[in-house]
Amino acid sequence: MRARPLSFAAVLVLALVALPAAAQTAAPVSLNGCAYDGSCPFPPAVGLYLSGVEQDGRYLALEDGSLWEVEIADRATTASWLPDDFVNLSWIAAPRDDFEYLLTRVGDLEQKAAVRLAGRRPGPAGGSPDQE
Repeated sequence: MRARPLSFAAVLVLALVALPAAAQTAAPVSLNGCAYDGSCPFPPAVGLYLSGVEQDGRYLALEDGSLWEVEIADRATTASWLPDDFVNLSWIAAPRDDFEYLLTRVGDLEQKAAVRLAGRRPGPAGGSPDQE
């Protein structure tokens, strides 16, 4: 009796089974670096929720305790933002003076505002921006 040649799919399956499962044995991801140590001058490139809008949109507090000052031309926009709005934070390619970051409110109507870091608070129940 003559043996049948293996199909391409069967050869592929056998080759994959013979490979080591390197992705499953990799070391866990370490949370080291600027974005995770708390002293970083900029937050990680993820979205956060607003915890407060103060002084008619001049300051925005995020859930991580950071406080952001809004550039004057964008304050009318941010005055309508509400706590629990979700925002993305990114760099501005061509910053306006020292407003180097862009907060983008995500939702039905995407709105953007140029901001700069004004300070940090220990948590959502921190003091007013005038105390910093």
